[in-house]
Amino acid sequence: MDTPIRPLTRAEIVSPAFGPLLWEAASVDADALMHIRDVELPHLEVIGSADDAGDVVGFAAFARHRDHLELHYLAVSETARGAGLGSRLIDAVRAADPSLPLRAETDDDAVDFYRTLGFTVTGAPRDARWPARRRYRCEMPPREASA
Repeated sequence: MDTPIRPLTRAEIVSPAFGPLLWEAASVDADALMHIRDVELPHLEVIGSADDAGDVVGFAAFARHRDHLELHYLAVSETARGAGLGSRLIDAVRAADPSLPLRAETDDDAVDFYRTLGFTVTGAPRDARWPARRRYRCEMPPREASA
């Protein structure tokens, strides 16, 4: 059965199980991960799902803007992959405001995931955090527009 997607608590975000997910989402060094966890995530909406033991197995962090939703981070643990949790997290982000388009940026390792879900993908400028990686902008129209 699918575990529910819900807002994550601060305790879940600082838990040992969350660290590898955050690294999966950002692929930066330990200091940068702590900055994301302690400085960025408190200003974002962070939703996720936990396993039966209470460990977070997938999360999405996003911001609401006047004219769009912006996905900052998304990750699913290796043990939970292939069961649709990533798609469910995207659906939950879109449900936060179905009248707004959803935007994300990614690199080669996840661009096909976004294409599969129906995002329009275009090239994006290099990001200083990942200077050697090709970047992509991904956008999905509002639910109301795609219905």
